[in-house]
Amino acid sequence: MDAEKLRVAREKLTRVFRYLEALNQHRNPAKRQLREQPWSLRMRDLPDHSSIQKGAAKANSPQAKSANGQAMEDAGPIYVLKVRRPRLTRPPEPPEEISAWLEDGWDDPSNSIAVDETREESENSHGQTIVKFADDPVRTAALGRWKLLRDDWVKTEKPARAAMKVFETFYALYGRIDREAERVELILGDGILSWRRAEGGIFHPILLQRLQLQFDASVPEFTLSEADHPVELYSALFQSLSDVDGRAIGRCREELDEGGFHPLINGSTSGFLKRLVVQLSPRGEFLEDQAPNKEASDPCIGRDPVLFLRARNLGFAAAIEGTLADLRTRQDLPWSLLNIVGEESPISEVGKTDFPVNTIHADGAVLLSKPANPEQIRIAQQLEEHGGVLVQGPPGT
Repeated sequence: MDAEKLRVAREKLTRVFRYLEALNQHRNPAKRQLREQPWSLRMRDLPDHSSIQKGAAKANSPQAKSANGQAMEDAGPIYVLKVRRPRLTRPPEPPEEISAWLEDGWDDPSNSIAVDETREESENSHGQTIVKFADDPVRTAALGRWKLLRDDWVKTEKPARAAMKVFETFYALYGRIDREAERVELILGDGILSWRRAEGGIFHPILLQRLQLQFDASVPEFTLSEADHPVELYSALFQSLSDVDGRAIGRCREELDEGGFHPLINGSTSGFLKRLVVQLSPRGEFLEDQAPNKEASDPCIGRDPVLFLRARNLGFAAAIEGTLADLRTRQDLPWSLLNIVGEESPISEVGKTDFPVNTIHADGAVLLSKPANPEQIRIAQQLEEHGGVLVQGPPGT
């Protein structure tokens, strides 16, 4: 194509994909609030227990390598989080002298011990008598000794119970992802952007890493590890902000691709987020070790890693955005798209280039994974000649 024809075709295709971009934003608006996501859990809310182990970025990822390109020895484990089912224990049994005086809930480590101050006891034929707990020094001493034993049990059991709730949460989450694998995906996010705006406030992470959740029933244990997908910028959110410079966000996205920043890496990632928030506003602020206040008047980004579920429809936005970026520089525009905007491809008539069925043979130029019939081989040969072919067949072809 000559330069003028290529320019017109590029403008037409750009308008088509700008329309698709706006249509996708209308049908699938970007989530502005973390609470709008189907599920979320902040990493800092995880209890401190041996059954819950926090990992780091992959040791062979760009962000976990040293300046000379070698993987660092202290890059850490290759998982993000491991949650094993904790071992729960029962509290020490109360002495017989006080067991009948204890109120319900004494076997729950989150509850305090409570005893009845008085009780009614029968004395043969003399009727009921009111007895006070403190009247018997033996009972009081037994309660004190048992309380010391129970306090030691509470110190270890309380975090174990909290870890058990986390394990049960991931158990339910694993079942949900298994049922809705085509609809939702698990994400590790960081860089919480807080910004009060007229069209709707924002409180959502902007640095995202896709995760995969695995379950080992023999332990049992859940493992969260990074999926085979690079860290991404929440571009769909910025596209919905009319006053944000799209070119500046594009440069930040390029910097992210080259720098290999990660939600679990400090230092360089914090520097990237600090530069990004200034691209949003001259009053942008960055917080190193804490989440920002909800919906600040000026944009504020804070470090607070969080796990959450999101709908998979964001793939459309990323695909359209990538296509638009490619259209700006690509010279060999595909004819399959040019035909849509009225540019006819230079394909000769089918009758002149059609391959007779009796001359088709599977030679080394056609490589297929399974045995093929002559029609399938002819499709491959026509693709080699023309770059596009229309195949009509019954359902299930």
